[in-house]
Amino acid sequence: MTSLGLRYDASEILQLDPTKGERDYSILIINPNTSTHMTEALKPILASMNYQDVHFEYFTAPDSIVEVDGVEIVPIASINNAEESCKSSLNCWPVRDFIGHYDAFLVACYSAHPFVGRLRDDIATSEEASSTRNKYVTGIFEASITAALSLVSGFALNEHDPMNPEARPQKYQQKGSFGIVTTGSAWKEELTNAVQGALGYDYEDGSSMHFAGVETTGLTAVELHTTEPEEVRRRIIDATRNLLRNSESRVKVVCLGCAGMAGMEQAVREGCIQEYGTEGQRVRIVDGVVAGAGNLITALKAGF
Repeated sequence: MTSLGLRYDASEILQLDPTKGERDYSILIINPNTSTHMTEALKPILASMNYQDVHFEYFTAPDSIVEVDGVEIVPIASINNAEESCKSSLNCWPVRDFIGHYDAFLVACYSAHPFVGRLRDDIATSEEASSTRNKYVTGIFEASITAALSLVSGFALNEHDPMNPEARPQKYQQKGSFGIVTTGSAWKEELTNAVQGALGYDYEDGSSMHFAGVETTGLTAVELHTTEPEEVRRRIIDATRNLLRNSESRVKVVCLGCAGMAGMEQAVREGCIQEYGTEGQRVRIVDGVVAGAGNLITALKAGF
């Protein structure tokens, strides 16, 4: 059987028939750009989660032209802005023919990626015509935001006033925020708007006490792996420090804002320690790929 992780043209994709074998669940990890290096970097991270009952399969966008509704779609090696995020969804179009083969799908591009919604609509149509168990899709952006909010948001009880024993107890939302460290500068505004949209706020004047903002390294996703490692590390540390330094509230969670940053948590941790001292050890670091896989597996097992 041909593996989705290998190189192929669009016609070959449609001939594949992936199977999960003896495992209970199968999840397709979708890399919308053509970088096989980036896809390969995700495999050990997901394997380290040690889900013995889950089969992960991998799709890398074709590095040849894909035709969608008569329009030729040029392959994208590195998704560096919102427009390329939209265009890359069309490079994933062949995946839509594989909905019946997988239990869940993870779009591994850290953006408000429209292929998440496209697959969700396809799954809804598929479920209407079938009595099989529910299928799920999420993106690493959505999954990391969900995870971050669960780590920073919480209510607490105001301390009781001994001088007023008849006072009714009051609760308050605890302070603390999450932020995103990502790649090129084009993503700063785009991801800020995406977070506001995901949280249901208006783009113009919406804000959240839990969102600290976005800081960038100035490198593209591909450059994360082609630039000298020490330079990449320095840029991630600097971006992390800027995020923490400029936040109005204590940053408790930092999200890795690119699938290509998977495995680079140590540089983020170093930035947290440099800015917060030993308290930087307590900042949680969320890898959207891990969060996404965990999100989907929980949904599958719970049957939401």
